[in-house]
Amino acid sequence: MTPLQMFGINPLGSVVLALVVPFVIVLFGTYLGVLGALQTFFGESSWQEVSPVDEE
Repeated sequence: MTPLQMFGINPLGSVVLALVVPFVIVLFGTYLGVLGALQTFFGESSWQEVSPVDEE
C-alpha cells in the first residue's frame, strides 16, 4: 500500500491532501515565477543583487 493510499483512507489525510498539497504547489510555483522575473527583468538571481546598497 502506497503512502498516498494510506492518506486517502484516513479522513484527516484526505484533508491534508486536499488543502496542503495544492498550497505547496502554488507556493513553489510563485517562487519559481519570482525567480524567473528576477532573471528576466534584472539579470540577477537574488533580491540582494538587485537592491542598491547605500553606504556612507
